[in-house]
Amino acid sequence: MTRYVIAFVTILCAASALCVDKKPKLTPEQIADRKYRHFGGHVIQPRETKVISIVNEQSVVGNDALASIVAEMQTLLTIPVVVNAKKNVGLTLKVREGDTETPLLVMPDNATAIVNIKALSVDKPSRPVLETRVCKELWRGLIYTIGGGNTYVQQCVMKQVSSLAELDALPSKTACPDAFMRVAESAKALGIQPVRRVTYRQACREGWAPAPSNDVQKAIWEQIHQIPDNPITIEFDPKKDK
Repeated sequence: MTRYVIAFVTILCAASALCVDKKPKLTPEQIADRKYRHFGGHVIQPRETKVISIVNEQSVVGNDALASIVAEMQTLLTIPVVVNAKKNVGLTLKVREGDTETPLLVMPDNATAIVNIKALSVDKPSRPVLETRVCKELWRGLIYTIGGGNTYVQQCVMKQVSSLAELDALPSKTACPDAFMRVAESAKALGIQPVRRVTYRQACREGWAPAPSNDVQKAIWEQIHQIPDNPITIEFDPKKDK
């Protein structure tokens, strides 16, 4: 009898589990939104520095895809990276149509690397595959140009590759800490200074936050800058003035 009761309870629990709605899987953007919603997101403090410029000289991969790569580079490396910067450029990463010779050309003496779209498209990949290849090659070009090199970390994009198949097989789209450990130091030699990234709330408290760009930031701005209901008043004492 006990055996039947246990079996019945087991089936009941399994059925209950099936009836429970699974929580939807959140995207990285949604996770970041939940995590930093109270703080208004992150902003970068302006400073005098040269930047890394990703110059778009083709129309196959759009600026939106490049902007996503730029944001990830800037977050991981904490150095300024901009799409199509026109001035104060310390290092240039070009994405161009090119030819079918080589996917990546690195010129450290000129602080320039070129990612070749045609060489990355010889097998007619899908748009997501091509954009992933461009992302990987931009990272590789940046690290090579700024003084980094190959790594033995199997998941790192800086592992030695000799074909598009090997490039596709790399599980990561970005460089690992082992590869960019000295990037900040090398960047300073090119006049590229690290960025300071803080929450919007902290920037408001320090007095340099940009104008709010959404309702969350507007609420934080008004809260930080509002005049207190009971401001402190100091009465003038003529005796203490002598």
